[in-house]
Amino acid sequence: GVKVARVEPMDPASRSGVVGVLADGTRIAGTHLLLAVGRAPRLGGLDLPAAGVQASPRGVAVRPDLRSVSSSRVWAVGDIADPEGIGPRAFTHVASHHAGIVVRSMLFRLPARVDYAALPRVTYTDPEIAQVGLTEAEARAAGHDDLRIHRWPLSENDRAIAEGRPEGVVKLVVARRTGRLLGADFLAPRAGEMDGLYGLMIGRKLPLSALATMILPYPTLSEAGKRAAGEHYAPRLLSPFTKRLIGWLKYLP
Repeated sequence: GVKVARVEPMDPASRSGVVGVLADGTRIAGTHLLLAVGRAPRLGGLDLPAAGVQASPRGVAVRPDLRSVSSSRVWAVGDIADPEGIGPRAFTHVASHHAGIVVRSMLFRLPARVDYAALPRVTYTDPEIAQVGLTEAEARAAGHDDLRIHRWPLSENDRAIAEGRPEGVVKLVVARRTGRLLGADFLAPRAGEMDGLYGLMIGRKLPLSALATMILPYPTLSEAGKRAAGEHYAPRLLSPFTKRLIGWLKYLP
């Protein structure tokens, strides 16, 4: 929330290190500078008003099939597409998803619409941070108040221990009543590789039991997600009723 006036080398002679100078004169030193200011669509040269295409600084306003809301002969895809005012999603894999929507909608006149319910997001740090579906905060903001949050640390995962990288965690956001997965977060080496399975579950509305009962190869990092899913059913398995039921069943032949 502060304004950076300028950035300069820490040591002008060797040009090593950087110093950020804030508007009030405060100097912040560091070894590297990370630029994460985002991107803005370049629409000025297109003269969109002449074609009756509605747009904003966020991008071209489109319907779920990526057709312009104001000009039926125009579609927009990629970083400049703003479907239903929810804002562009500036990811290469989103642009690829848009391409499939446009091919079906524009060329074949088939019903197709953008669906971000299972959108994967990855930050390629080391370890990676990956997320798919709703975060816990997004789920609560969307009205999902009855949630269960399940975590499984990589310190309890044999593959992570064997590779000497036990720092990390898997977090699942689950609707308590339906047992449906709403979102998943990962902090782990190659966490982005884990997003696909959970995106499939969210997109196909599969119950969490599909993951909890799935046979996964051992040892793999993906087992951490299965263990987290198993935590959803642990209270039932350990409940007094279940224990009484097992006690009764032992008398059967």
